[in-house]
Amino acid sequence: MRNGLIGLAMMVVAAPAMAEPVGYRYEIMWGGFHAGDMAISRDQEANTTRTGMTIRTVGMFDRLLRLRFSAEGTAHEAAGGALASDSYQTRYRNRYKEQLLRLAFGGGDATTVLDEVVAVFAPPPSDEEPSPPVPPEARLGTGDPLTNMALVGRKARDLLATGGSARFRTGSFDGRRAYDFDVTVLGKKRITIGEREFDTIELNMVLRPVAGFKPKFEKLWAGAEYLVHVDPVTLLPLRIYTDSFAAATVINVTEPCRMAADQCGPPLTAAAP
Repeated sequence: MRNGLIGLAMMVVAAPAMAEPVGYRYEIMWGGFHAGDMAISRDQEANTTRTGMTIRTVGMFDRLLRLRFSAEGTAHEAAGGALASDSYQTRYRNRYKEQLLRLAFGGGDATTVLDEVVAVFAPPPSDEEPSPPVPPEARLGTGDPLTNMALVGRKARDLLATGGSARFRTGSFDGRRAYDFDVTVLGKKRITIGEREFDTIELNMVLRPVAGFKPKFEKLWAGAEYLVHVDPVTLLPLRIYTDSFAAATVINVTEPCRMAADQCGPPLTAAAP
């Protein structure tokens, strides 16, 4: 379950430039159970694009995992309408500890600015091992996960409009792991969520670990597939589905939210360990 949520955290697709934040609230279902809540937002200020995300577990999953995750990626417009990452920061918390991580991107490289454990709640599992380091060459040419997924939405939209090649690859570095996504644009798709119908862009995204993965997680995540349905207007996801992590995990949109994800989403300080 934890691996599925972290994997899905890699799957954020951001929106085009807008004058005010645009975002959604989501419900995370794992094996048919309500496992967590999520929010995604994006806003544009001058030449800076900010994409935010929050995730927290609920119910019995919260009693087991106590997962709280928030992230923000910033980027600027680059040549050809692309986005270039400037910074990425995360606040991650489980039943054992809380961590802060900040990255700076520039010159084609990514540098760790802060990596700090700010609180310890309980001893870690006895079999916990440190993740292998990510070598400098694996960070070259990468972007942060939130900004990189913004490029996925833009490319998918543009490929549908021009009839260009329907496959491409992105490379991400989140401070712990480097990985690629092989993206295939499947076309336009009308889907139903609850009692509502949505016109979407349908994507297939396959995760390819590069560096920083423990062997057991590299085996688990290698080739993990996500079926993503993106709103063609905002380019935010409406549904994310994967059955690559023990049970089917589905993230469905529940309602729009016109504010930053840390305000739109579930409070990260609730139900503290």
